[in-house]
Amino acid sequence: MSVVTNDRRLLTPEQIAGLAPDHATLRGARELAGGDNWLSSGYHHSDGRRLLWAEFPESRRPATQTAITLPTLRAACHCAALRFPCRHVVALLLRDDAGRLEPAQPPPWAAGLTRARSAATKPAAPATDDRRRAALLAGMADLHLWLADLTRHGLADLPRRDRRFWNDMADRLAGSYAVEAARELRELALIPGSGPHWPERLLPRLGRLALLAEACRHLDDLPPGERGDVLAAAGRPPRPADDLVADDPVADDWLIVGRRQDTVNRQHRERVWLHGLASGRWALLSDTYTIGRREGVYLPAGATVGGELAFLPSAAPLAARAAADLQLCPTSPGEQPVAGDLDQAIAAYAAALAANPWLRVYPLALAHVTLEPPATAASTWRVRDGGGRWLPLPPRFAHGWRLLALTGGRPMTLFGEWDGATFTPLSVYWDGWRALAGWRGLP
Repeated sequence: MSVVTNDRRLLTPEQIAGLAPDHATLRGARELAGGDNWLSSGYHHSDGRRLLWAEFPESRRPATQTAITLPTLRAACHCAALRFPCRHVVALLLRDDAGRLEPAQPPPWAAGLTRARSAATKPAAPATDDRRRAALLAGMADLHLWLADLTRHGLADLPRRDRRFWNDMADRLAGSYAVEAARELRELALIPGSGPHWPERLLPRLGRLALLAEACRHLDDLPPGERGDVLAAAGRPPRPADDLVADDPVADDWLIVGRRQDTVNRQHRERVWLHGLASGRWALLSDTYTIGRREGVYLPAGATVGGELAFLPSAAPLAARAAADLQLCPTSPGEQPVAGDLDQAIAAYAAALAANPWLRVYPLALAHVTLEPPATAASTWRVRDGGGRWLPLPPRFAHGWRLLALTGGRPMTLFGEWDGATFTPLSVYWDGWRALAGWRGLP
């Protein structure tokens, strides 16, 4: 039997499909879910939780073991997939939804897989956390000197510089936990010599990085919210238990509106955007982990979770941490955040950016918008509202034609991230929320 509470599903097939990080994973999951060569599978109810498990045969390796606990959606798998959730996790949820799992006593390894994460994610001890903060500030002090040297020597010879000139400093930053500053530096390395006006594109971002390094030198002089924003911009989000004071936790039912995964230097980054159905607040849950991680909690677009979120200190709070495990709630297909037109969305972004100048991305829910394909080979897709205002989409956006096919060109509600230059759609509301990540891309 599939996961149903009061005749309302905790997860719909569309939401399960939205967990897949890419189209290949979703295709493989559907093939697995429809196959009959599973070695074992089942489910077990205990203490209000539902444990799903399965074993999948492998030709030259031990069987792949997969386990999931509901309603927390904590999943673990032994496969060698580079991205997670893997096809085995998605296939197990799809088979459960189809009612193809039988009740049984779980094998010992199944409960052990999902318990392992709890033991592995205990909060860092205060002394360890203090050392990490000291290392981050030392790394940013090194960046301050490095940028001063770069400025003295000028920009003219940067196109001839070896990539190691940038990467060595970026590696030092990453080693000191300043992972966001390191990522920015690696992106800047691609600009010199990349076009006729590359200095105009490089200088503002170098200046922003220099301002961040300077802010780290005066961290203790900043108000708690601004201090939290500086730490997060460098790469170490403050924790609610820090000396920085966060708001009281917010209890709500949270609609998961969008998820995004990307990979930089063998580090996966995942962002999950939530919207409080009662509070109306946006919240961002983020995680960074190395390639090869086999476990985690993964929340699909369109699902609803209940629980408390503690917002991290910020002048414009978005980033949050779950105070305890979030619990899946029965899904209502009509649930969606308040979406507005482009003027309202950009005004909200401008207010947040004024409060937090380090803000990199901001959630936008856009109602009654349509897509326009590129007019020329050099242009990009656009999203346009009824008043004729528009935002550009990323140059390599690959889901435009599928969105047009889904909607027939009619107005829709889109959710995505705005970085000040481009809008990246993550999900569409069309008979419920649909994540775009598992769609097959088209040029």
